[in-house]
Parts: sequence; structure tokens; C-alpha cells
Amino acid sequence: MSEESDRGRTQGECLLDVSKNSPFVEAVGSIDRFQASLGLAKVKMTNTDEKKRFSQMEKDLYEIMGSLYMGQSWANGDKKIEQIDKEIESTKKRISNLEGFLIPGENEIEARINLCRTDCREAERRLVSLKIDREEKENLKFDLNVLKYFNRLSSLLNLMWRSKF
Repeated sequence: MSEESDRGRTQGECLLDVSKNSPFVEAVGSIDRFQASLGLAKVKMTNTDEKKRFSQMEKDLYEIMGSLYMGQSWANGDKKIEQIDKEIESTKKRISNLEGFLIPGENEIEARINLCRTDCREAERRLVSLKIDREEKENLKFDLNVLKYFNRLSSLLNLMWRSKF
């Protein structure tokens, strides 16, 4: 990969040659890391519904990375955000104590889900940098549903993490 930037692209044009320190590479790399932590958590899960949910998150991340690569809107964004919001509400009902500070490390699955939560937040921060780069420097539109998804997903992961104590 060369150190040249991807400037001059148009919406929908593939990124073929970008710098290793570009906001795009940083964002996709953090999503890749997050996806790996989802897989690490999933292998220890015994709840079939949770495993399916984590597999769906992994698939969503592939879709998002593809839309970022192509510079396009994420086709399923609205639907996925709505699903997460419903899951957040139902998960809240199953947790008796949503207040207070918790220290990670009570059990392995709780610690792995907490790692997923922090990796999701990291990816969200990198996506904010990518948004700024694309909108201000490249004059390209950025799909805000991608940021909303990561924000809501980290909230869901936080609740899932808390439910394991």
C-alpha cells in the first residue's frame, strides 16, 4: 500500500490505495478488532439466542465495512437501529440494578462482553474521525446511521455485560 491518500474519490468509488494511517484504515481496523472480540465472546456463550445475536452483529459489521469502503449509505441502518432499540428496552427489564459502578472480571463471559463494549466504543470514536475526514476534507456524505448503530450497540452491550453479574 502506498502512502498516498484517497482524496479525489467520488461517492460510491472504491478505496483501493490508502495510507495505513488514514481515518478510513483506522476506522475499518477498529471495526475489525471489534468483530474479533465479538467472536471471542461468542465462543464462550452457552445461550443460543445470545450466540445468534453476536453472529448477527458480526454480519452487520461486514455490511458496514462494505458500505464504508464503497462510500455508500448503509442500506439496513434504520432497521438495525430500530432492532437494537427494542433489544435495549427488553434487556433493561431483565436487569434489576442499572445503577452503580461495576468492576469487570467477575466471570469470563462478563469480561469478554465488556471487552466487546469497549471495542465498540473505540470503533465509534474512529468513525467520528472518518466522518469528519470525509465530510470536511473530501466533501463526501457520511451515513449517520453508522454512528447511531455503534452508539446504540455499545449501550446494548453495556446492558448485556451488566446482566452477567
